[in-house]
Amino acid sequence: MIMKVLLISHESDLDGLVSAAIALVRYPQAKTVFLGNKKESFETLARFVYAFSISSISFSPQEKGLIIICDLPLIEDEALIDLCRGAFCEAKKAGFDIVWLDHHPWSEAAKLAIDPFVETVFDETGNRCAAELVYGKFLLGNELANKLASMAHSMDFFTNDQYLTPISELIVYYHNNYGRYERLSSLAMKVSRGILWDVDMQNDYAIYSQIQRKAKVEAFQTIQFKQIDGRFKAAFIQSSPYIQNSLFAQEVFEKTHSDVVILYSSDNRVSIRRNNNLISCRRIAQNLPEGGGHEFAAGARFKSNPLNRNEIIGELEEAILKSLVDTQTCL
Repeated sequence: MIMKVLLISHESDLDGLVSAAIALVRYPQAKTVFLGNKKESFETLARFVYAFSISSISFSPQEKGLIIICDLPLIEDEALIDLCRGAFCEAKKAGFDIVWLDHHPWSEAAKLAIDPFVETVFDETGNRCAAELVYGKFLLGNELANKLASMAHSMDFFTNDQYLTPISELIVYYHNNYGRYERLSSLAMKVSRGILWDVDMQNDYAIYSQIQRKAKVEAFQTIQFKQIDGRFKAAFIQSSPYIQNSLFAQEVFEKTHSDVVILYSSDNRVSIRRNNNLISCRRIAQNLPEGGGHEFAAGARFKSNPLNRNEIIGELEEAILKSLVDTQTCL
């Protein structure tokens, strides 16, 4: 009998897609689900885990199943943690092993809550991406998986040490278009077979490029700059769902020579990137709701009215200033 496998990964970047692809090299039969890192996404995660467990209730103890979760940090929310914990408990009863692999910071409460039910594979040092953790856990030594993990690392850490096809931008297009889950699952399966670009991807990218070009023009029209603490130049820019924020931030850095770029969206989301090692994106994010991430890249939400640009920028500017105070306190 073929093992039943549920694979859940981050939906909107290369690390999440490649994490899923590496797992699919090992378990090509897996059912794949791509989710975001919002509160409602973890509610969906719990429902998928529970439903998958119920559908496999006829398992005998010898027929183990597997649930793999990649590149998603469990949000510190008591009700949400309890919901996930309950779903994991049911999955264990139904004969599933659960492995959660992530490289983002977690709260101790979240770790302790799922510890009885889930094997966790973490790296909070900032040295490895999620795809590298999946490679190490499931396919260490596999040449294809190793190459895929190195691609994800290059994109996640902005090392620019190898050529990458525009697949990360294609992920953005699929993520914001019809049939998103089917398209992302199909893309992950192609990557698991070593297909990093084909005619269908090229055709989709040609369509996306036109949408992206217009979105970038509109985004640059919103850019505002602030001098922070007399030392740093910050660029604030309203992004678009059709813009890959990490790549766009690099473009903004090249054109404006800013020290930090903060991209904000109409749904109160924030992406933070830096071009100066004296700035911590993670500390900026910690001064905003639902903030978290790494020193060089982080995300959060803002409380301001999404229609009031000056209010948004004021809130984000304050978060940067607080992060600089926090940094000085730690020195």
